[in-house]
Amino acid sequence: MIPVKGLILVACVLYIVPAVAELYRFVNEDGITVLSGKIPARYARNGYTILSDNGRILEVVPGMLTEEERGDLERRLALEKIREEKETERQLADEALLRIYSAPADVLKVRDAKLESIEGFIQSVSINLARLQSEKRSVQSQLADIERSGRTISKDRLAQIASIEERIAQRTEEIETKRKEIEQIVSLFEAELERVTKLYSLEDTLPSKPPI
Repeated sequence: MIPVKGLILVACVLYIVPAVAELYRFVNEDGITVLSGKIPARYARNGYTILSDNGRILEVVPGMLTEEERGDLERRLALEKIREEKETERQLADEALLRIYSAPADVLKVRDAKLESIEGFIQSVSINLARLQSEKRSVQSQLADIERSGRTISKDRLAQIASIEERIAQRTEEIETKRKEIEQIVSLFEAELERVTKLYSLEDTLPSKPPI
């Protein structure tokens, strides 16, 4: 004999009806939207919607991506990652600028100090270059006198003029390098001044913090 509790449990199991009857909405190969209690696998891969018996959307299942769609998605994600990385770099660079400069005028002060140092170097090298050029002219004059007198110019004399010319070339290159550095510094600080000015103008437009 089955206990009363067992009979009640069996009766409950036999008469349980799903709270929600599910329907599948999908598009067939003819482009027609179909509502059905089941969905063939060939349509499921294109995506479908699960509905309750009263038409309420329970879940939207996306379709499988094609090879081309996967490629497009991967490219979009890669571009988004690059954009995020650049934005992070920009934020870090901005934070560094705000730590270095307390106002836009500070950018000009640092720039002018660097330019003054380089110009001082160029002036010093230019003086040395002028001395070498004068020394070269003097040696050349002496060599010309030797040739006019019919004597042979010694190897030491030739080595002397070659050494002077080598040092002249080195000093000339140093000056040209520093002049290019000046151009780079002017360009760099022009960009930094523009960015710092913008950052501090943005700060001015932000609402002030309430007093604690």
